Amino acid sequence: MKLNIDKNKIPYFTLFIFGIILLTMAIANHYFFRTFTFDYGSYNFAFWDFAHFHVSRSTLIRVTFLQDHVSFTLMYFIPIYWLFNWLTGTYTLILIQYTIIILAAWFSFKLVMLRSKDVWLGTGTLILYFVILGRYTTLSCDVNIAVISACMIPIFLYFYELKKYILASIIFILALLSRENIPLWFIFIFFVLIIEHRKEKKLILINSAGIIISILYFIIIFKILVPAFETPDKQYNLFNYSALGANPAEALSFVVKHPVDSIKMLFINHLPDPSIDKVKYEFYWVYLLSGGFILFLRPKYLIWFIPIIAQKMLNDSFIRWGIASYYSIEVVTLLPLSVFLVLSEIKSRYLKYGLSIAVCIITIYVTLFKLNPKNIEIPWTANPAKERIYDEIFFKETFNIRKVNQLLDLIPPQARVSSSDFILPHISQRQYIYLFPIVEDAEYIVISSIHDNFMISHEANEQKRNEYLYSPHWQIIAKEYPCILLKKLPN
Repeated sequence: MKLNIDKNKIPYFTLFIFGIILLTMAIANHYFFRTFTFDYGSYNFAFWDFAHFHVSRSTLIRVTFLQDHVSFTLMYFIPIYWLFNWLTGTYTLILIQYTIIILAAWFSFKLVMLRSKDVWLGTGTLILYFVILGRYTTLSCDVNIAVISACMIPIFLYFYELKKYILASIIFILALLSRENIPLWFIFIFFVLIIEHRKEKKLILINSAGIIISILYFIIIFKILVPAFETPDKQYNLFNYSALGANPAEALSFVVKHPVDSIKMLFINHLPDPSIDKVKYEFYWVYLLSGGFILFLRPKYLIWFIPIIAQKMLNDSFIRWGIASYYSIEVVTLLPLSVFLVLSEIKSRYLKYGLSIAVCIITIYVTLFKLNPKNIEIPWTANPAKERIYDEIFFKETFNIRKVNQLLDLIPPQARVSSSDFILPHISQRQYIYLFPIVEDAEYIVISSIHDNFMISHEANEQKRNEYLYSPHWQIIAKEYPCILLKKLPN
């Protein structure tokens, strides 16, 4: 019996299967109370706040969201909040992010198809996009604007190549406004596009204009917007590149004056801790094996990775150097597209298909190998319970989810609440929410006996729990392991 399989349906099947897997993992992590106060609780607060046309000082991060990141991304989704949040609640941002991730995969496929007219190369793009390691380590951070902003790049590139410049320009502007590092990235992206279209004068002018706009907006961010958002008690603190200088201007000056030292720091540990000497190497070999080696066949595609690699490797935080969490998301998003754009230029069918299969198989092996905490340089950054759907613990929890949610439903929507970590993201869409043991003017406290505030010791967490459990000013109104709900008594 001969099976008749329409090869043109295979990409849809691939997208559907992997899309379902990722959505299931992301939704399950929130359902099983694995999402963190930082970032997901903070994001849900900011999303609710923007949707209600506020720019409030967060009671969690003690600043406004715009002071933490010069990003207007969450504002794009205000209509979605009012259309769907009544139904999807605190899952809304998860659904938004993973819808955009799937869209970026589809547009990566479409761009490879536009260039190659080869459905197998297009399908390979989808497979690599979904099996690459960072697609799963990103689940540990729940939702992040870095993930959403990176997804805009393949969409922009597709409309650009399709010569739909108005749509491309809209995506370009939305991407610029999405995060403070995106303008710098676009400078290099447009430089690659100039190389690709160097024989077309019109496109050289368009790409040059894109570079100028990106440079101007980057200057506006750090010369106008950052100072405008700063307050005496909150200064911008995300430029963490002390090895280069105190601000972008000093960093640029250092790179120009000391190019050799700058390049060395991309590969070697520049902090005084020898235990992290291999963290940068680990990142490079993981993503070189996951298709990166293909880019050396067309080095022009290495260029648009320069700013995001520099952003990672020159940072003061060694966690950002490696493969943990979402700290490789820009590479993860653009690498599959870049690899298959290179493969689409290879004339030999046997060579390009052979390399396509090899890259996907090697990447699957690397991903499975590195999802095991025993095999990574910084084991404590791994989160197997959130990153490995094939692990038996993924769909298990030690308490009754339905009953805990019923306890949380007892809290009025407008009430001021202090909550333990992991519980907080489920009740964070309100104007006043605090991470226990910060209580301040809270009217309700949700204490979890198994979820500590990571910023203080377990002993301090226990002491604070007991302080409120036995306080004459608070009444226990509901219990459901591991949570206890307290209500403040009137004075």
